[in-house]
Amino acid sequence: MNVRFLLSLFLVATTFANAQNRKWKSADGREIEAQLQRYSPDQVTLRRSDGKSFSIPLTSLSSVDQDYVKQLIADEDRAKGFLEGPYAQAFEGEWVKIPAEKHGLIFQLYGTKTLKRTKEPVPLFVHLHGAAGRAPDVEVGNVEIAAQRLARDEQYSETPCIILVPLCPENVSWGEQVTRLEAIIDDLVSSLPVDRDRIYLSGYSMGARGIGSMLESRPDFYAAGMFADGDTNPEWAKTINAALWLWFSGERDLAKAKATADAFTAAGKMAHFEGFPDFTHNQIHWKLAHDEEVFDWIFSRRRGETKP
Repeated sequence: MNVRFLLSLFLVATTFANAQNRKWKSADGREIEAQLQRYSPDQVTLRRSDGKSFSIPLTSLSSVDQDYVKQLIADEDRAKGFLEGPYAQAFEGEWVKIPAEKHGLIFQLYGTKTLKRTKEPVPLFVHLHGAAGRAPDVEVGNVEIAAQRLARDEQYSETPCIILVPLCPENVSWGEQVTRLEAIIDDLVSSLPVDRDRIYLSGYSMGARGIGSMLESRPDFYAAGMFADGDTNPEWAKTINAALWLWFSGERDLAKAKATADAFTAAGKMAHFEGFPDFTHNQIHWKLAHDEEVFDWIFSRRRGETKP
């Protein structure tokens, strides 16, 4: 099945999905309820309930409606990213290494061919490794257990997504790389049909501290964060609007992690906390990744929906 045919299928599906009644407003304030039949950067074709269709310049619509159409066009362009463009080779069911030239960090991507047939935007799952994973280069496919488990067929078939695993350089921490991490994520979002309401963060140890820094930087951007033995802060409950899954071993600050979860609960936000006093730091990430509920939990979260 060639690329052009796949793209045509997606565009037909997109047009069909948008063939529903919507209230449109003209630039001078007049309103009409109609279906969007066709659109381009210059004009739209609308169909009224009486069956009459008419085309009008995009600029004759309100700024809100213009933005709506422009977003539809952008989403179509992003959907092509699975089939062509800078990351198309990453969706063949194998881990793919992306060199550091573009964003200053090496990273790996994983996705299967099934993503190329999707008609809906897909989640993005970002995992940050611990301090022991820092290196000048990466062995392709060598990722920590949470990313490994998510990419396995039995789990991936339940929670298909784009998996992003960056590599932290030696002698620095993830907290110093937030700007670069955000640039990678923004590039993926602009190049691929990423569901902006389902971007998830996962981290172990230094990686968990790193996703804390990312949540602090963009408190309304992510849907959820999955922490395995990383620093937390009860003050986050005042600003961060993402659900948290907190698992901590006896070698880390259990009291502070629980206080963070309690602060989120008191603020009406979602934070799942479990402490394992008898577990070591090295064991906690393995246990988290093997939990039967964790991936179902995180993939059920959506941005802005932080309540239990």
